[in-house]
Amino acid sequence: MAELSYDVAVVGAGHAGVEAALACARLGLRTIMFCLSADHIAMMPCNPNIGGSSKGHLVRELDALGGEMGKNIDKTFLQSRMLNRSKGPAVHSLRAQADKQEYMKEMRRTVENQENLTIRQAEITELLLKESEGEREIFGVRDAAGTDFFARAVVLCTGVYLNSRCIYGEVSEDTGPNGLRNAGHLSGFLRRAGVRMLRFKTGTPARIDGRTIDFSKMEIQKGDHPVIPFSFSTDPDTVQKEQIDCYLTYTNEKTHDIIRKNIERSPMYNGEIEGTGPRYCPSIEDKVMRFPEKERHQIFIEPEGLYTNEMYLSGMSSSLPEDVQIDMYRSMEGLERAEIVRNAYAIEYDCIDSQQLKSSLEFQTIRGLFSGGQFNGSSGYEEAAVQGFMAGVNAAMRCLGKKAVVLDRSEAYIGVLIDDLVTKENREPYRMMTSRAEYRLLLRQDNADLRLREIGYRIGLVSAEELRKTREKKLAIERETERMEKSFVGGGEETNRILRKLGTAEIKSGVSLAELCRRPELSYESLRALDPDRPELSAEVREEVEIEIRYKGYIARQLQQVSHFKTMEEKRIPEDIDYAEVGNLRLEARQKLSLIRPDNVGMASRISGVSPADISVLLVHLEKRRRKG
Repeated sequence: MAELSYDVAVVGAGHAGVEAALACARLGLRTIMFCLSADHIAMMPCNPNIGGSSKGHLVRELDALGGEMGKNIDKTFLQSRMLNRSKGPAVHSLRAQADKQEYMKEMRRTVENQENLTIRQAEITELLLKESEGEREIFGVRDAAGTDFFARAVVLCTGVYLNSRCIYGEVSEDTGPNGLRNAGHLSGFLRRAGVRMLRFKTGTPARIDGRTIDFSKMEIQKGDHPVIPFSFSTDPDTVQKEQIDCYLTYTNEKTHDIIRKNIERSPMYNGEIEGTGPRYCPSIEDKVMRFPEKERHQIFIEPEGLYTNEMYLSGMSSSLPEDVQIDMYRSMEGLERAEIVRNAYAIEYDCIDSQQLKSSLEFQTIRGLFSGGQFNGSSGYEEAAVQGFMAGVNAAMRCLGKKAVVLDRSEAYIGVLIDDLVTKENREPYRMMTSRAEYRLLLRQDNADLRLREIGYRIGLVSAEELRKTREKKLAIERETERMEKSFVGGGEETNRILRKLGTAEIKSGVSLAELCRRPELSYESLRALDPDRPELSAEVREEVEIEIRYKGYIARQLQQVSHFKTMEEKRIPEDIDYAEVGNLRLEARQKLSLIRPDNVGMASRISGVSPADISVLLVHLEKRRRKG
């Protein structure tokens, strides 16, 4: 039936699904997005925020490429803060508290009104596969009612819904997050199709009735003024609004004692839960058992939205029984009368071994089938969104007969994330962290537009006007940086009086403004009194100028490292290579390379189990092959 034929089918409507579907539809492809519940598009079942350490980088990169998450949170946030301000600019990360219902409503409004995009509430149970030129190729999906939907490309963004079950104490329910239905059939089909599946676990804290919390006993956490928007397209004036407070309390020895006495009732400790949980986002029982020397742990009390009294206990995910949960909450300052609205729970679900994917997020063995989000074994809304976007873009590129878009580790945190997923053995849900990015001084959240707008424009998801503004910003930064390097101040009495007032050493002869700016106690802003010719520039440009000047040497060093990295990335590995023919390659390396099939030598060098000696052998083989052919 013609009405059931599409260019791209997206399975799932969480943060990955909506970005995939919007990308495809905006590139002019007829797209259908399937969801288990049309009322829960872009739902936030866990933490009520977007961004945070390293995750803020992902959201700003997504926005620079033409994604939606940054724009949506700018419209629906309750509080915004820039984290890690006391540290260097490489780790500054924007984080916004979301109004969960408004976030969902606004995203649903966006997808429902997107041209070329159809929303369908249905459970997909099978993929439609065919043999083509000796390879399997996808040509659509089938729903639980037996209806076939034909598509030239399919993107799987099923999140944590496949065979999922929610567990706390002795209670185990076959549901998705927040008590929604799960998807019970697609996992079995994928296994029969030869897809390697994993069983992972994540968790979420309880929600407490805000009327039963004594906030006066807690530390208040206020938002930033002025607010910095996530999206480079958002007018900063539109996000300056009254913000909602968050609060901070702590666990104590009594809390820890309650947990220790009841640890055998935790499904994670008594064997009831089989899935592997995220190491970098542990449950409260994990924190207490793994770090017995710690006297307390931070617990942030965060609002779920303006529409509700529910408060989220960030940092306190758990699968302990309900009676234990209420005891441990009431042991903390300000929560002595706490009443639970929703229990904390762990959720166990099926996902894939992401080493089966290419760097484009297309399956190696099934042409036209792409995968994004937590289904790839990652965690977090932000990690999901960027994968969904890249999977959607590359599904679209396949339909349009264009080359896949792949970001490398020197271009974006998104490149680091995807490269880690497809090259490394992830035995737990993958979480993005700034420490994973080798070139993090170059990959800052503040310069994501300067790095990626051009790529977004080439894809077709960034407008000519947005690109023009970015180019003007880049030119303004370059001009002002050069002016600061070439502008000198002499060692006169007035100059030294100003320097003394600024708490820095006097100068005897001419010094450039850039050289003064590099002094730890000075800044671009503080030098205004010595710089009468300074042009009027936006806050964004001023920030970039200061970073470029202050970190000039470090930036130059990382650019040299990137140049070496690019050399290895440019050494392509032919798709038809037979690693059994590569002499002197260790067995483990041969097996790993055959399994992952890296695109280039750089990617091969990052595979666990492949040593520098193996790379040397591979380089010799590739050179011999090049000479022959």
